[in-house]
Amino acid sequence: MILRALASPLPIAWVTGDCAYGQEWRMRRTLEEAGVGYVLAVPKSQQLHAPFGRIDQAIADAPGEAWERHSCGDGAKGPRLYDWAAARLPVIGVFDGDRPTHERWVLGRRSLARPDEIAYYLAYAPNGTSVADLVRIAGSRWAIEEAFQAAKNECGLDQY
Repeated sequence: MILRALASPLPIAWVTGDCAYGQEWRMRRTLEEAGVGYVLAVPKSQQLHAPFGRIDQAIADAPGEAWERHSCGDGAKGPRLYDWAAARLPVIGVFDGDRPTHERWVLGRRSLARPDEIAYYLAYAPNGTSVADLVRIAGSRWAIEEAFQAAKNECGLDQY
């Protein structure tokens, strides 16, 4: 499906998805080879390149000042505010070449009400992309999830 979309004339700049897609390294690599940015949720057990280990440990090791408050879009009760920690990952020479056009990121999203609840993301973004841009892309997935839920309710598919 992704290969068909990439082969189409559609102007695809970003892909976002939940951890079912985010943990699939082949999909991430396909998007990278196509030069398409992504912000994909991953499980807390997601392994990063050496020497970082697991993503949950990398985010846990982030200093307090690494966390910034950002809205990832408007919800029913106003802006959806979370604390976010983000860091660029090192270049991978065999994939990125001598003059990389994109950067890989790791992100953590922490709930304000329940700070022990953290969601994790991997991102691939054009050079110069800001953390606020990555947060906005991550947040765009909620509109899709809400539309799916509404469609299931209207068609009665939430009962099966």
